Amino acid sequence: MSRTTTQSKAINQIRGTVIIIAGSGMCTGGRVKHHLVANIERKESTILFVGYQAKGTLGRQILEGEPEVRIHGERHKVKARIEKINGFSGHADRSELLDWIKAFKTKPKRVFITHGEEDVATGFAGNLSGQLGFDAIAPEYQQTIELG
Repeated sequence: MSRTTTQSKAINQIRGTVIIIAGSGMCTGGRVKHHLVANIERKESTILFVGYQAKGTLGRQILEGEPEVRIHGERHKVKARIEKINGFSGHADRSELLDWIKAFKTKPKRVFITHGEEDVATGFAGNLSGQLGFDAIAPEYQQTIELG
């Protein structure tokens, strides 16, 4: 466990076998960016993603196979092996969200879908309206699904 910046930086000096678990899952900030700079151009390194990577994030760019990525204003060639394991998300999936909202004793007047990419968010709003009779909106995409 590295609790300080100095301890975290020392990890980047290790050239043997090491596993770095970073809290910024989409690689958007914090110490993980320094670890990426130290390892992304190393062919013997593997960058393993275990969570969702939103569009426009550094994590998504790496996962989609960009040959170069910008980190801290500098371009870095992606030479590390890139892998992904599904199923470790801390967020509820579609069926869990549907179970949660169905359990409400008093139906909310309106449901706002504020997470997810456009097709998923607007699709989920449509499902809430069509399947469960909610007035649902995905405001980021200004998609409103209103009841008759």
